Amino acid sequence: MRSITKYSRKLKLTYVKSALAVCGLMVIGFPWFGGISRADEGYYAVVLNGERLGAVSNPDDAEDAYLEARLMIENENDASVYIDYDLQVYEEDKLYGKKISQDKLADKMYDVLKEASVEVKEKAYMVNIEGFMVTLSSKEEVVELLNAAKSKYDQNNEFTTILTDGTGSRFSYISYEFVKLGTEVKNNPVVLASEYGTEGGSADTGTAAQDGILDIDFAEDVEIIETYVSASQINTLDEAVELVTKEKEESKIYEVVQGDTLSGIAAQYDLTLDELLAMNPDFSEEGYIQIGDRLNVTVPEPELSVVLDKQETYEEAYSLPVEYVYNDSQYTTYSNVISEGSQGYREVVADVTYVNGVETGRELLSETIIVEASPKIVEVGTITPPTFIKPISGGYLTSGYGPRWGSVHRGVDWSCSTGTSVMASSGGTVVQAGWYGSYGYCITISHGNGIQTRYAHLSKILVSYGDYVKQGDVIGRSGNTGNSTGPHLHFEVIVNGTRVNPFTYLN
Repeated sequence: MRSITKYSRKLKLTYVKSALAVCGLMVIGFPWFGGISRADEGYYAVVLNGERLGAVSNPDDAEDAYLEARLMIENENDASVYIDYDLQVYEEDKLYGKKISQDKLADKMYDVLKEASVEVKEKAYMVNIEGFMVTLSSKEEVVELLNAAKSKYDQNNEFTTILTDGTGSRFSYISYEFVKLGTEVKNNPVVLASEYGTEGGSADTGTAAQDGILDIDFAEDVEIIETYVSASQINTLDEAVELVTKEKEESKIYEVVQGDTLSGIAAQYDLTLDELLAMNPDFSEEGYIQIGDRLNVTVPEPELSVVLDKQETYEEAYSLPVEYVYNDSQYTTYSNVISEGSQGYREVVADVTYVNGVETGRELLSETIIVEASPKIVEVGTITPPTFIKPISGGYLTSGYGPRWGSVHRGVDWSCSTGTSVMASSGGTVVQAGWYGSYGYCITISHGNGIQTRYAHLSKILVSYGDYVKQGDVIGRSGNTGNSTGPHLHFEVIVNGTRVNPFTYLN
C-alpha cells in the first residue's frame, strides 16, 4: 500500500508541474492571453494627481491620453482651460504586466481632471494704457471703447477706429488707427465699427484740405493684446468706458498773493511756464498778475488724452516786428520812437494742435494780407552807459529825493563831518567848480550823453573847470556852505537838464 501511495503522489506532482509548464508556454507564446504583456515592450505606470490609472508601453501614450482628456474638457467649455494637475509616468521592473489602452486611459484621466481644480479662461482683449489696463470680451468692444474715448473731441464722429491683427505669436498684438470716414482703408482691417462704418472709398486728393480735424490720436501709448482670462477679470464695456474717460483728479485753483510771479507759481506746481499759460489763456508772459487773481494750476485729465490736429481758417490783426535804428553816439539807455507803425489785417490758415481741448501748438500754413501792416521804428543807443557810485564813504541819509517841507527836494543828502572826502561818482569833465548861489561851494561834472552830477555845500574844492576826473577821484571836502542846515553833502543827478532821482543811477 505504501508504494502505491508514494507512486500516486509522485504522479500528481508530475501532473501539476506539467500543467504549470504548459501555462507558462501559453503565456510566452500568446502575449494576449489574460491581457498580460511581455516586459520587453516597456511597462510604465501612469499616476495622475496621486491616483494610479494603469500602465502603458510608452510614456508618449500617457501624454497623448492627457491631451485627449484636456481636449474633451475644453470642448465642453468652449474656452481655454487651466487645470491644476500632477502627471507622473515612470518605468516599473516587471516581467509581465497588464496595460490599458489609450482611449480608456484618456477616459480615466478625464474623470480625474474633472474633479481637479479647473479654471476656465475665456479669450479676451486687454487694453494697456501705459500700465493702466482694462479687459474686454471682444474686438468690437475695444473699438467702441476707443471711439468713446475720442468722441468728446470728435463730436461729429468724423473718424472711426480700425484694429489690425499682428502676426507671429499665439497671443496676437493688435494695432489701432483712427481713419477719417471716406478715406481709403489699407492693410485689410480686422474690425470697423458698424455704427460708424464705411467699406472705404478713395481719398479725395484733388482738392486742398478743408477746415476741420486733420488727424486724431492718443497722447499715451496704447497696447491691445489678445489673451485668456477668467470671466471675473473681464470688464463690461460701460465699466471700461467709465474707467478710461473719467478725470483722474479735481482741478486746483491758486490765488495770487504778494510777491508771486507766473514762473514762481509754475515751479511750485512742477509745471513749465508754457504749461501754466496753456491752462490760463487769459494771462500772458508779458502781462502782469495781481493779488487775488485766480489761476488754474492743475487740469483734470482722463487716462487717455486725445490729441487733435485741426486746420483752422480765421482773420486776425497782426503786427510786424519792431525795427531798430542804432545811434552810436547815445547810451544804450537811450531810445526814441521814430515811427509808431500800424497794425495790419490778414486771413490765416493754420494747423493747430490740441490736447484734451487745450491748444499746445500752432503752425501757420498760409496767409492772405487784407490790410498791410507797417513796423514800429525805434532809435536806440549803442554806448554802454557809465556806472555811478556813492560819492562819500559812510555818512547817513537825512533827506531823499522827492517832496520835502512843502516843495520838492531834487537830490539826496548824507550827513557827514565837515572835511569828509567827496569823490567823483563817475568819470567825466568838470564843467563847474566854485561858489554856486544857495549850493555854496559846488562842483558839477559832465559824464557825456546829457548826464551830469552835482556836489554841493562843500568846504573845499580840489578840481578846476575843464579837469577830467576818473570815478572815485577825490574832488573836494564836504562842508556846510550856502543854504545848509548843517554839515552834509547834497548830491544830484541831472539828465538832459532835468534833475532825477540819484538812486536810479547809483550802484
